Amino acid sequence: MTMENERAGLYGVHKEIKDLVERSGYEYVGSELIQEEGRHVLRVYIDSLGGINVRDCETVSRRLSRMLDESDPGLPEKYFLQVSSPGVERPLIRISDYERFSGKRAKIRLKNEVSGKKSLTGSILAVKGDSIDFDDDDDGLFNIEFVEILKGNLLFDLPVPQKHVNKGKKKRRQQ
Repeated sequence: MTMENERAGLYGVHKEIKDLVERSGYEYVGSELIQEEGRHVLRVYIDSLGGINVRDCETVSRRLSRMLDESDPGLPEKYFLQVSSPGVERPLIRISDYERFSGKRAKIRLKNEVSGKKSLTGSILAVKGDSIDFDDDDDGLFNIEFVEILKGNLLFDLPVPQKHVNKGKKKRRQQ
């Protein structure tokens, strides 16, 4: 998810949404106004320590609807509001997200090619100033300027099942 909308003059509405979400006791992950299947969709991602459930999304959605109806935030006349959890493959929007999830696996899409690649998959190592140290699975270490990141997401890897080894005990045969 990118915050291109902020650069397109919708920064104010994203800030209002952020303020309302945080006043409601949730973490504001991000928001975006996109066109999907010919309709405008305002998507808002929220989170909390215990996770997000449908009731949390409904609460925030009602509050946001009321706020957006009362103000004139510059949104299209018709749009759909979606409030949801960021999910296990959470978007990485701010540089602080990369710092928070240092050591985790992620996929990053870049604005410009680096070593012939625009997409990297690997581990976030560290944040240093305005850049991220990233260990790509295929090509090793990269230092990526945050402004060069088009989109980033955490990756969910299924845990590898451990093989159960029964040492020292033999199964008793039944007769």
